[in-house]
Amino acid sequence: MIVIDADAHVMESEETWSFLEPEYHARRPVVVTFPEDTSLGVFNAAWLIDEKVRLFGASPTAGTRSLRKKYNLDSQHLSKPEERLKDMDKRRIDYQIIHTTFGLLNLCEDPELEAALMRSYNTFMAKKCAESGGRIMYNALVPFRSPDAAVKEIRRVKQMGGAVAVFMRGIEWDRPVSDPSFFPIYAEAEKQDLAMAVHVGSGSPGLRHLFDTQKRVPGEEPFWPARMKRFIGPISVQFGFYSLAESSVVTDFPKLRWAFLEATGSEWLLGAVGALERAGKPGARRLFDEGRVFVGCEPSEDLAYVANRFGSDFLIIGSDMPHQDEAAHEDLVGEFEARTDLAPELMEKMFWRNAQRLYGFEARPALRSAA
Repeated sequence: MIVIDADAHVMESEETWSFLEPEYHARRPVVVTFPEDTSLGVFNAAWLIDEKVRLFGASPTAGTRSLRKKYNLDSQHLSKPEERLKDMDKRRIDYQIIHTTFGLLNLCEDPELEAALMRSYNTFMAKKCAESGGRIMYNALVPFRSPDAAVKEIRRVKQMGGAVAVFMRGIEWDRPVSDPSFFPIYAEAEKQDLAMAVHVGSGSPGLRHLFDTQKRVPGEEPFWPARMKRFIGPISVQFGFYSLAESSVVTDFPKLRWAFLEATGSEWLLGAVGALERAGKPGARRLFDEGRVFVGCEPSEDLAYVANRFGSDFLIIGSDMPHQDEAAHEDLVGEFEARTDLAPELMEKMFWRNAQRLYGFEARPALRSAA
C-alpha cells in the first residue's frame, strides 16, 4: 500500500538561511549555545534573530536536544535528502510533506526580515525537494502580515516546484483564519492549486503575553509560555477550523482545500461540528464530503466511529518526523496496522488517497528501496 506522511518536519539549520538576499546577510539567524545546567536543560541552543535570542520548538540542530534524536542531522535538517529517504524507507513511507519547525512560532517582529527569512526557507526547501526524486514535498512559508508580498511569494514557490500547500497557524499574528486581510493570499493559493495547511503552533504574540506573569512548572518545554502549551497549541488549530466554518471563506474560495494538523487527532470534530450544527450552521459537515477539509488523525482514536459520523474521505496521517513529542510516531504504519477494527478501504484512504487529493499530486506505488 502507498503511504503518504502528510505531516513531517525539517529541523532548520544555518544552511536554510544561505539563500537570503545580500542586504539581509548581516541579520541572518545565528546559532548560540549555552550549558545544559541552566534552567533550559537540554534546550541548550537557540537562534539569535534581529539581536534577540529566541527559542523555537526544535531549537537549532547544534543543540544537544537535537543530537539526541533518533535521526541523524543530515536527515533532520535535510542537508542530504537521501538520508531522510533512508529513514522513510525504514518506516515504509513513500512520500513526506514537510512542515517548518522554525516557523511554528513568530519568527521576528520586523515584517521585511520575516518575509526575507521565508523566501530563503522556501528556496532551500524547493532545492531539497528537487533532490528527493519527487518523494519529498513541502508547505511554503508566506508573510501573512504583508499580503502583497505573500501573493508574490506564492507565485514564486509554485514556479520553483516542490510546494503543495501554504503553511498557516490557527491564529496568524493575532488574527483569525477568517480575517479579510488574508483573502488575497487565499485567492492566490486557490489559483495556484495549493492547499492551506493549518498546523499547531503559536502565531499569537497577544496570547503569549497573557501568561507573562506565570512561572513554568518542572518539565515544561521552555519555548511555550508557562502553563499555556495546550491553549496556544492544538486548541488554536481547532479555533482555526471554527473560524473557517463560520466565515465566508469557504464560499468565497470554493476550490481551496484545507488541512488541520496536530490538533490532538480528529475526535474533537465530533463536538465542533455538533456545536456548529446546533448554532444553525449545518455546512461544516459538507466540507468533508466535498473534499474541502482534511484532518490529521491518531492511531489511538476511535476512527471507525469518526468515519461513520463524517465519512472516511478526510482523514490523513502524519509521523511528525523527526520531532519526538506526543505527536511523533516512530512506526506510524505499524501503529495503524495493529488495529483490528479498521476496514481496508478506510486504511487505504487514510494512508494515501485522501492526502493525494489534499495536496494535489498523483502518488505512485513502489517508491521505497528495500530496507
